[in-house]
Amino acid sequence: MDKNRIFFCEPQRAYMSIYNCANLRNRPIGKAAAGAQPKMIACERCEMFKMVDKNKVPTVTLTEYLNGSKPVGVSA
Repeated sequence: MDKNRIFFCEPQRAYMSIYNCANLRNRPIGKAAAGAQPKMIACERCEMFKMVDKNKVPTVTLTEYLNGSKPVGVSA
């Protein structure tokens, strides 16, 4: 799976790369160590990542996104 692909994240209501989605899910929940950012509340409650990991969400490449293409949104 190409980690640079962009999809529409329903919990964040924003376009996001698959790579950023995985990084946000690996953050700690609640209180984080000094210098580390805690996981975002929308990501804590997200069920969409299962579809993202299985590559079942519509995506576009970063180049296509920068040229104006937008992936269709999907809800989990």
